[in-house]
Amino acid sequence: MASPPSLPSEIWFDHILTRVKSLDSLGLCRVVSKDWNHITYESRFWQLFCKRSDTVSGFLIQNFYYHKHSSTFVSVDNKANKTLNLSILNFLPAPVKVEAVSSLGGLVFCVNQNHRVPEYFVCKPTTLQWETLPKPKIRYYTRSNAIVVLSSKPLRYKIIRFSDPKTPVKSRVYKNLIMCEVFDSNTWAWKQLKHVSLPYSVWLNIPRRSCVTSRGACYWHLTNNQVLAFSYEDDKESWEIFDSPEPMSNSDYCANYTKLVEYQGRLALIYSKGELMELWVMEDHEKKVWRRHKLISLDGLKQLLGHYPSPEAYYNSDIALMEAWPKVVFYKFQAGSSYKVVNAMLENKPDEIFKLQSDFEIVNLRGPWRWPDFSFIFFLFGFSLFCYFVRFVLGL
Repeated sequence: MASPPSLPSEIWFDHILTRVKSLDSLGLCRVVSKDWNHITYESRFWQLFCKRSDTVSGFLIQNFYYHKHSSTFVSVDNKANKTLNLSILNFLPAPVKVEAVSSLGGLVFCVNQNHRVPEYFVCKPTTLQWETLPKPKIRYYTRSNAIVVLSSKPLRYKIIRFSDPKTPVKSRVYKNLIMCEVFDSNTWAWKQLKHVSLPYSVWLNIPRRSCVTSRGACYWHLTNNQVLAFSYEDDKESWEIFDSPEPMSNSDYCANYTKLVEYQGRLALIYSKGELMELWVMEDHEKKVWRRHKLISLDGLKQLLGHYPSPEAYYNSDIALMEAWPKVVFYKFQAGSSYKVVNAMLENKPDEIFKLQSDFEIVNLRGPWRWPDFSFIFFLFGFSLFCYFVRFVLGL
């Protein structure tokens, strides 16, 4: 990154960064310098940015109770909690299960719970927009999904779906093959890619370990504590598997206490067991270099809650979302010990937690050159043919 502009920090913070009006412009500011990137993830900046840009930021929490899924939105921002209330997805034509959420762009990929044959939707909750999607190969059991926004103007997004392939068990004794399909909003169609090959007896669908998106790739936490990376930026999608940080990569039991998260735009990993929470950040994505960034004490939360909570994700650089059912707690830490807590009550234990940041701008979910965009033109054309036929029959 380049050096920051030679202006006093108060000027470019108070009069430049906090007056950015969109998530797209904010993304451009973050590549100016390391200082700007760091500041834009701090609480003092994020609160002002959300207020001035009319952006909501928080988490979509999905519960599973009596064989039905329901979703709740929680945030540090009280305005966001009122805007996206408990009925966040009630505008859809049917009750749905959330399959994936784009952390930037605010798009939700979900499936109808009432249909025996899956019916898939993509929606933007802040604008109450939704579209029905073409079906992938639904005869294959879904293992995991992800949705990512490649560009906002014009909107282009991709959906990645991993499922079990239709392969005889005998041919898979020494291989763990997963079928991969990608939906592109530009083509409005699913494309099947080559199978992803995981190590034997290794799986990617760890409970409550949703996909993490960072720097042009989606990441999944594998059961052997390795990481599966799927790159999606260009039209030549690729995947690779690499190790987690060295202290944890050789210990299988650590998979129960680790969780992939996004931290300041980078891939990160939380290790939490007992009174301490370690945050490891990938400093070099090409060389796969990890560095321990923070060591945070959870003793204060234990005194408040009666037990150690489970870390789930980072809201920004100094606020973490912790699950302590029946509550989720936004834990603000400073120097590893001080804290500020905001509580949100839940009826049931969370099944999955997705990060969501979104504006209120109307978008075109349907992709370019689709039939609905030209429905009026086709109507006029059909009506003209009908009038010509009537005149021909009547001899006018």
